[in-house]
This record gives sequence, structure tokens and C-alpha cells, in this order.
Amino acid sequence: MVSLFARLSLVLFFALPATAQDSLRLILPETHPVVGEMIALTIRGEYTGAITLEDMTFPDSAAYDWIQISPDEWKDERIEGKLRRTFQRHIAIFAKQSGSLAIGPVTHMLTKAETNARAQVPVTAKAVSINVAPYPAPGRPLAASTLAVTDELSGDPARIRDDQTIQRRITLTAQGSMGHLLPPRPDLREPWLISFAAPEKRETRLTQDGPVAFVQWEWSLRPITGEQGALPPMRFSWFDTGKREMRGAIMPPIPFGYGKLAENVGGMAQAPALARWSSMAAVLAGFLMPLLVLLRSRRFPALSRLKAALHRLRPNPALTDLREAARGQDLLALRRSVEKYLGHEASVSPTQNLALHRLDTALFAKEPHDFDRDAFLAEITRSRGR
Repeated sequence: MVSLFARLSLVLFFALPATAQDSLRLILPETHPVVGEMIALTIRGEYTGAITLEDMTFPDSAAYDWIQISPDEWKDERIEGKLRRTFQRHIAIFAKQSGSLAIGPVTHMLTKAETNARAQVPVTAKAVSINVAPYPAPGRPLAASTLAVTDELSGDPARIRDDQTIQRRITLTAQGSMGHLLPPRPDLREPWLISFAAPEKRETRLTQDGPVAFVQWEWSLRPITGEQGALPPMRFSWFDTGKREMRGAIMPPIPFGYGKLAENVGGMAQAPALARWSSMAAVLAGFLMPLLVLLRSRRFPALSRLKAALHRLRPNPALTDLREAARGQDLLALRRSVEKYLGHEASVSPTQNLALHRLDTALFAKEPHDFDRDAFLAEITRSRGR
């Protein structure tokens, strides 16, 4: 049985104010951060007595993002001649807006034990604040000590074959940032190229030097015409936290060169057919223009619907090639034919977009992929039957 003296000592121990024995504070660096820059916050506690359990929850806020960047540190230290149990937790904070940023308060709930009794002792650190400067450029803030950009290609695009697919992989790593602060995936779309994007990899990696933001994009690229072309250059801007200035990582343009120039969309191989259809279009326009002018002058309510109907009545010059490609086994040839066909249509419907997506999935599949060409042809040409 615990003696009366021991019980009284324990009661007096826990009755003393926590601030007289224990302390907890938030320590901010002497910096002048901009929006999106990492702020290294240290939470330090100095405690007495035997601690058996502890719990601390760092407060969330709409004004900042945060991440703990290392395990908690516990050790015994002699402070002002007295032995104390010290605690440290390191937090990286990223302000979302400029102005005065308030952090805290933070409470550390301790469970202390002496003899056979236990009691909970809350120790609270007062809130602190730091001034955050605006990000010195428009767009999504990206502040880091270093930014590394790599651009990898699986082959030489300047000597690509018509039936060849090239993989492009772009990787960004930013020291002292978080994954969601890196820029969004670039859009690689060109009229002479089809691209199939793999799911992006985006994460925050913890290292001995702090958090590292990582993102990786990958595309499968394949030409669909005989045209020469080039992917435009890319620029990734970021704020250098060491030099305290904006910097840019520039990736040069990538030229593509193809074979089968005879199949060039603008080549002479299509000149006779285009001439015939141009003549027919001129005759049809001469017949319809007076009618359209008359209808416009009378503010006919269904003029737009009539125009769409007249467009559907005009035969699509690429329909024959599309049907022949659908009967074959070459999906790349089918993709070229679809591009030509849709180029002569007034608009592309959601059904046609879904059909194109299924074709691209089959085209870039690593394993053999079943593809229903008849159903695809029906979906692409369905608008002409209405």
C-alpha cells in the first residue's frame, strides 16, 4: 500500500503549474518566406518526471500545408543544472497566401507516473506568426532550393518510322517542396501526332535533407501523317530559395521526321480527289447561298439546324478510305483515316471521341488487344445517319 506521505507528495507534484516544471514552444527560423516556400518549424518541449505516454496533434489550417519531416527526438539533457527530458519535432510548413501566417497553439498531452499513480498533464505552446511575401510570379507557386528536370526519349524522333511508337518521359524533382505544388501535366497535342498518356506519378519523398517533390509524366507518341513537325519547347518556372530569385528550366523543341511522305495530308496524291470535290462544292454553294440569304433575312428560327442538315447531306470525301481501313488489320492506318474523316465533319460528337479513345487504347496496348472495327466504324459515322 502506498504510504500517506507518498500520496501527498504525488498530489503536490501534479498540483504544481505545468509551466513551473514543463515547457513547450514553437521555434520559427529567421527568414522571410514567399508563398509556397518551406518554413522549417521546430516544436521543442522540456519536461520533468517519468513520461509513460504522450500524444500531440499538429493543427491543420486552410492557410498552409504541412508535413512532419523526421521522427520525433527524445533525449535527456541537463538544462540550468537540472536534468530534463527533452522532445523535438520538425515540421515543414508551406503557406498558401501572403500576409501574417499564424501557427498554433499546440498542446502536448503527457501521461506521467510516480509510484503506482498516473496522471495526464497537458503542456501547451503559444501560437506564433510569421510574415509571408507574395509569390513573385503569376501561376502556381513553386519554391525550392533546387529543381531538376529530365526529358527521356526511347528513340530518335528525327528518324522515326511510320509504324514506330516513341516513349517520352519527363521527370521533375524539387528539393524543399511537396508533390502537389509541382506544375500540372503538359498537354502534348499536335494535328500530326497521336499521344497516349500513362497515369502520372506524383509524390512527396522524405530525405535526410528534407522533403523532395517528385512528378513523372510519360507518353506514347506516334505520327499519323507524313508531315514533318516539332513538339514545342517547355518552360518550368520556379523560385530559387537560395538565390531568392525566379529561375526557369527550359526544354528545347523536339523535331519529328517521318517516312511515307506521299501520304502527307497536304501532298499531291490527294489533289485529283480534292479538285473534284471542290468543283462539286462550288456548284452546291451557288445553289444554296441565295436560299441561306433569304432565310437569314427572314430570321428563320431553324437556320442552324438546316445548315447542319445540309452539311450531313454533303458526302464526306474520306468515307471510302475509312471503310477500307476498317476492313484491314492496320490500326495505325485506321487512325489516319479517322483523322481525315473527322477533318471534313462539322463537329466531333462525344460518341466519336469515346470511339477514338478506345482506338488509341488498342493502338498503344503492350499486349494484343481485341478491337471491334465494325462497331468502331458505326460509332464514327453514326452522325451521318441522323
